[in-house]
Amino acid sequence: MSPDDHLIGKRMPSRENKIRVCYVLSYRCPEYVRTKSLVQSLNKIHGVEVLEAVNRTRGIWRYAQTLWRLLTLRIGKDPDCYILGFRGYEIFWIVRILAWGRPLILDHMMSPYDSLVHEKKLIKEGGVFGRIIHLYERSILRSADIVLTDTEPHRSYLVGQFGVDAEKIHPIPVGTDEEVFKPVPVRARRVKKDLFHVLFYGSFLPLHGINVILETAQVLRDSPIRFTIIGGTGRALREFHEMRKSLKLDNVAHRRWVPYEQLPDLIQEADVCLGGPFGDTGQAHRIVTGKTLQSLAMGRPVIVGKTGDDYGFRDKENCLLVSQGDKEDLARAIRWCFENQDRLPMIGDGGGQLYRKRFSTDRIRKVLQEILL
Repeated sequence: MSPDDHLIGKRMPSRENKIRVCYVLSYRCPEYVRTKSLVQSLNKIHGVEVLEAVNRTRGIWRYAQTLWRLLTLRIGKDPDCYILGFRGYEIFWIVRILAWGRPLILDHMMSPYDSLVHEKKLIKEGGVFGRIIHLYERSILRSADIVLTDTEPHRSYLVGQFGVDAEKIHPIPVGTDEEVFKPVPVRARRVKKDLFHVLFYGSFLPLHGINVILETAQVLRDSPIRFTIIGGTGRALREFHEMRKSLKLDNVAHRRWVPYEQLPDLIQEADVCLGGPFGDTGQAHRIVTGKTLQSLAMGRPVIVGKTGDDYGFRDKENCLLVSQGDKEDLARAIRWCFENQDRLPMIGDGGGQLYRKRFSTDRIRKVLQEILL
């Protein structure tokens, strides 16, 4: 099959010079950044009409809500193409049936098999459940007409692990919500301070390397550097508090949660942001985190963990690059930022330029346009 056979637009009838694309999502966080960036990018494509079958509630009824909306759109609007959003593997086969006869694009940024077996280690590799999950994931990847992922290393992983045709996998940056995360005016940037503020927020996944961040805070405990860490639930949060207590980290403040719309203010107030990943796991070496992109989009200095592709990251030019799983390297980078605060605005500007070139919704739009039209 040639690459052109995978282009969705070549397989759909024209309707008043517009292609109707239905974006489908049933996720506990319907405002997730990936959803925002994809929908914003789709709406920028001339010749595409975007329809949405997206849940508005967060509980178990979200699945019924999404599927009912999808059925209504199929009957009333008859979309030309469907895009099944993040964690779409949960409802893939139902959507595949409802979208029968139309191309289905699966956004597959995270492998459930890799997450459960290798990252969280909840299921034994080679065991019965592991084989079932692997078989299921392989079946949906092969059934989808197009697979979207976030990076080239993730594409290579899907090809190698599940035998998916590389031609139908298209890496598209995660992006960010550019209506919320906007460049910070130069006049709003802080002057040199005696007390330096480091910010991290996230869900405390293994790839984030929360333990590495806490160990780094211990290395810097006698420096005028303070950490604010936001997020965490369940076991990961309990382990965080236990480790913070055992290390006696008076330089680490924790907030369980902040409203999404407050994140830009926190990023602007911080002297440097921890984008990561720092976990040194398989998945950590295949991604660019959403928090990294949010800081870049705002033109703020961010510390990034080295991965399997450089993505244009340049140390002390558009970010600070560190080795993953290395508390000493991370501590050195933070200390350098404290000692060279006058250089941070320039690094933030470089990061903003990199974002616009490699990760922006305009970049995402161009890739989606090549697929759809």
